[in-house]
Amino acid sequence: MSDVPGGPTTPPPPPPPGTPPGPGGMRPRTLGEILSEAFRIYKENAAKLLIIVAVIVVPLSFISAAGVRLLGEPKLHRVGTTIEYSRSFGVTVAALLIGAAIGVITWAILQAAMLRGAAQATIGDPVDVEASYRWGLRRFGSVLLLAILVGIVVVLGFILLIIPGIIFLVFLSVSEPALIVENRRGTEAMSRSWNLVRGHFWHALVVILVAAIITGVVQGILTAIGGDNWFVRWIFTAIAQIITAPFTALVTVLLYLDLRARKEALTADRLRTELASST
Repeated sequence: MSDVPGGPTTPPPPPPPGTPPGPGGMRPRTLGEILSEAFRIYKENAAKLLIIVAVIVVPLSFISAAGVRLLGEPKLHRVGTTIEYSRSFGVTVAALLIGAAIGVITWAILQAAMLRGAAQATIGDPVDVEASYRWGLRRFGSVLLLAILVGIVVVLGFILLIIPGIIFLVFLSVSEPALIVENRRGTEAMSRSWNLVRGHFWHALVVILVAAIITGVVQGILTAIGGDNWFVRWIFTAIAQIITAPFTALVTVLLYLDLRARKEALTADRLRTELASST
């Protein structure tokens, strides 16, 4: 039990094997059940979930596409017998780095708001777009720090012959839901994710892999429709991101809840209380 007021508490032990969930109780789900539930929740909350994503993705993706068009493709001109760039390489790199920094910051806010909205939807509460973004802005620093820490660990793992990177990616896959639902931050959220996945690695890996394949196919089809015209390509790339981001967030939250249900006596009321206390 935590001694810090409002801090995370020790979760209750899981019920004995074979015990059906009590009123409002949550039970472990199979891969098919997680995907089916994600599609069901998406369908019932599509408008608000899509708005959460579109608020960030539309302007951000346009700035990115326009930046690549204007700065990423410097024009050439002939000077005598030589061909020179009309823009310095340094200016182009600096502009792209600034754009990338802005993208990382805004994407962190989007991730926080999206996962918060997804968590509300999974327990049957209405998705509040404004409240989700207010929460995302308040927790921006924590979400960004966690994303950086997880990213560093996963990248180092991939440098070590790829397989360690996959292992780290799976074991840390529910770090952000642990932050958003339980208010665990930094390495504490990473440790929570690691402990939840422990003993269920292959289940988590399959869920992540199948969800990634589904989103990858949808994004690939929509992006391909855009063709070579940068503006049309931007439109379909943005549509692809807007459509797939809620599904990815829902699967992530449902996997987190599934892993908790495998180890704890988990109820919707408990989750609702945790979400309320993390505001």
